[in-house]
Amino acid sequence: VAMGGGRSYFMPNTISDPEYPTQVGRRKDGRDLTVEWTTKYPKSAYVWNKAGFDAINTENTQHVLGLFERSHMKYEHDRATDVAGEPSLAEMTKKAIKILDNNKKGFYLMVEAGRIDHAHHAGNAYRALTDTIELSEAVKIARELTSDRDTLIIVTADHSHTFTIGGYPSRGNPILGKAAVNGAPLTDSLGLPYTTLSYANGPGWTGGMQRKELNPANEGYVAATYTGGALRPDLTAVDTTTPNYLQEATVPMGAETHAGEEVSIYATGPHAYLFKGTLEQNVIYHVMADAFGFGVKN
Repeated sequence: VAMGGGRSYFMPNTISDPEYPTQVGRRKDGRDLTVEWTTKYPKSAYVWNKAGFDAINTENTQHVLGLFERSHMKYEHDRATDVAGEPSLAEMTKKAIKILDNNKKGFYLMVEAGRIDHAHHAGNAYRALTDTIELSEAVKIARELTSDRDTLIIVTADHSHTFTIGGYPSRGNPILGKAAVNGAPLTDSLGLPYTTLSYANGPGWTGGMQRKELNPANEGYVAATYTGGALRPDLTAVDTTTPNYLQEATVPMGAETHAGEEVSIYATGPHAYLFKGTLEQNVIYHVMADAFGFGVKN
């Protein structure tokens, strides 16, 4: 079972995309891997839209290739705008588990919420957090459909970002809003309000009063000019909770970078107790292999 985006890389450059008829595939070798998939595997399906996804019978379908965009799938916030429709990360997780669970030998499933990373690179906390919530929904579905008795579920990340939370706002203050205590805005040394969330670097830099906002239509940026002090804009009248707002960044860069701190590992199920303290990343593999019983002689 393989589902995600990247449809153009599976299609030859002589065939029009089913969702975007004016565009064609990227392959130069003439191969159509979507046709090869259904030809090679019995009881298989290739789907590219929500209708096809919903029609998959999980009881008698053994192999599924779902390619729902030419390139990256849409952010969770923008998913509803897709005319052809895209399943959510939670929906794909549910469908995958229901198909794979038919195998009495068990299964391995990797679910990646990769657009969290993309939104952080864009300096756009709204979409990063919205996709993180969707990842949480996918984990919830996975737990509901499996048992801690025989299924090890691991949730982790491959790196962090220069994303920061600060300013001492009071509990309940909107996370995407400006830092405030009991509704009273907090200000910096210039007397200007600031947001709770920010980035150490990225496209949200505000020097010279010129900043950018995300343009989700082409995943680029559009310039927006704000007025303010010599070092930062005055955000008093700016709605920092809108989906396209880019949080301020200390260092101007075309895209925000990864950071270096260790990431968390959460786990439940067989051998989950082995995840504790600070671990080398290769330990994750060894815990999974041990849970699967690899190398164990009966």
